[in-house]
Amino acid sequence: GGEPGGQTGGPGPLPRYVIGLHADLSGAQKALGQAQERGARLAVERHNARENRDFDLVLRVRDDGGKPERARRTADSFAADDNVYAVIGPTTGATAVAALRRYQKALLPALTVSAGDERLSNTSYTAIFQLRPSDDTLTAPLTWYLTQVESARRTAVVEDRAAGQISWRRARSLTEFPPSKGTTTIHAVAAGGEDFRPAVEAALDADAEALVYAGTSAHRAALCARAVREAGFTGSCLATEPVLGPAFLEEAKEDAEGWVFSTTYVDPSVLKGAKTFAAAYRKRYGVDEVGRYAAEAYDALGLAAEGLRLLGPDGAERGGMARRLRTLTYRGICKEMSFNGTTLQISSEPGLFLYRVEDGSARFLGQYQKVTNTSINSKI
Repeated sequence: GGEPGGQTGGPGPLPRYVIGLHADLSGAQKALGQAQERGARLAVERHNARENRDFDLVLRVRDDGGKPERARRTADSFAADDNVYAVIGPTTGATAVAALRRYQKALLPALTVSAGDERLSNTSYTAIFQLRPSDDTLTAPLTWYLTQVESARRTAVVEDRAAGQISWRRARSLTEFPPSKGTTTIHAVAAGGEDFRPAVEAALDADAEALVYAGTSAHRAALCARAVREAGFTGSCLATEPVLGPAFLEEAKEDAEGWVFSTTYVDPSVLKGAKTFAAAYRKRYGVDEVGRYAAEAYDALGLAAEGLRLLGPDGAERGGMARRLRTLTYRGICKEMSFNGTTLQISSEPGLFLYRVEDGSARFLGQYQKVTNTSINSKI
């Protein structure tokens, strides 16, 4: 398999294995897709430059435009290509869910980097590897922060019904496991409304020491942040990954200052062990900032390469690859990856991080359990 050409370590060309990259490169999440393509390309180039390598890697890129129907066709194309041993992607929850049955049927390992939909980690889908913790885990770092860093006995959750089930589940999680073993109150905002003042004022009436915006909209989070400032609330304010980004920072401006966010991606420019990658990325692509999930895609490629290396030239085939990857513990530049043998889920704690808005930009604080008052006031 894999277009072999000669024995490992002997004369002649090395075996060549193709890794697919299934991404949104032209749709709403094209920045995310492009960052993953760039991270994966750097990983392939670095692998192929190693003198002691046993095989060469080729990256084959396909764009689904962020559309579920195209994602299914893209998965079919990769599945039909016998030279493809693993695929990185798809980019979004919707495209990944649309494609997963195609990848599972072909037993072609699909390594999703940025898709958070919890349906991707399912014992029926042995070939689907969700390399980031699912969306439902994003409350754990918030609870940690409000217990260990800025202790809050009374937490108010602004449940944004525009986010549907996600916001409700986050609110429920923070109620079942309240920070500091205290109490949590929930204050709903209707999906059609944009007035966050009543919810924020109700939170203040409940003597809240911390406020969590449980929605997914950058615009609506900015409205919430404004209401918080106008109400004179001085406690901790927190939210989750979908909100954090240029849109929120630009709209909320100074209202965003001090807000804390849980994410499943790192900032490689400040993370020890990822700085070399960040410098190489900036140089290679002529950019000032490393795109979100680029470093995680670099690690996904590294995980796939490690699976191929361990299988060896005689054992490289898709089904074996899916089984081998599931048993691996792989230390990447972002985090250590390993999977639960029963649930098939990735170990979530190493992949959950905290950021805080400082001077108008998001500062990476680190893996959430390592964040303390001391660590925040020093360099990572």
